Amino acid sequence: MTDTTFYEASFEEPVLRRDIAATCRLFGLYRLAHIDDGRITVRMPGGVLAKPDDVAFGDMRASDAVFVADGAESDPEGRVDANTLAAHRAILAARPEIMVVFEVTAGAAAAVACGPEGLLPISQFSLQFYNRIGTEQLAGPGDNLAAGKRAADALGQHPALMRKGRGMLVVGRTVPEVFVLMFYLVRSCQVQVPAVTGGAELVLPSHEVAEYTAQQYERDPTPGGKREWPALLRMLDRIAPAYTH
Repeated sequence: MTDTTFYEASFEEPVLRRDIAATCRLFGLYRLAHIDDGRITVRMPGGVLAKPDDVAFGDMRASDAVFVADGAESDPEGRVDANTLAAHRAILAARPEIMVVFEVTAGAAAAVACGPEGLLPISQFSLQFYNRIGTEQLAGPGDNLAAGKRAADALGQHPALMRKGRGMLVVGRTVPEVFVLMFYLVRSCQVQVPAVTGGAELVLPSHEVAEYTAQQYERDPTPGGKREWPALLRMLDRIAPAYTH
């Protein structure tokens, strides 16, 4: 069993592989992503680690993460989607402080990305993203690099990006941080979809309240995931120990 009493950010490859696998297992457990409807890319010396498209989220193991060297469009077997990888690499290049990009293109995340309203500040989950999520409009024909540049420009300095007609993307300094961001971004979308389709008039907070709440999240001195990650790893150690293999 892994020692998860305290979580401290580590960029050693074994820890990154474990955390990628844990993130995938958790999203599979919570039915937030399945096979190729979510992708995670982590910066590494000389390249990136990425989730392959031929492994289900609920089956992901540390050894399944694929290393793709700098300059290669994908891995030799083509297990990592080249289009997504190009966009994630462009974001990593534009944001040197960022180590991880995580994207979900299924369920409520995709539904909100297809709608005209964007992410609405109608829940505690969504208020942390108030005025802090970029929007990438549907792209025209172009190569992978151009598409990646569009995503990076649309993200700007935000922690999250809505990719119109596609889904949601978040960035962070650690894998646990992006897990927590994406978990609550998807939860925001899960609240919004039935609220909007239900037809009732929505109660929106004022700009002042929404902005104050978003700033409260930003002022939290504890790095994202530091509180939650040890408990989540302990749970996986108990119910799905193979994720570390």
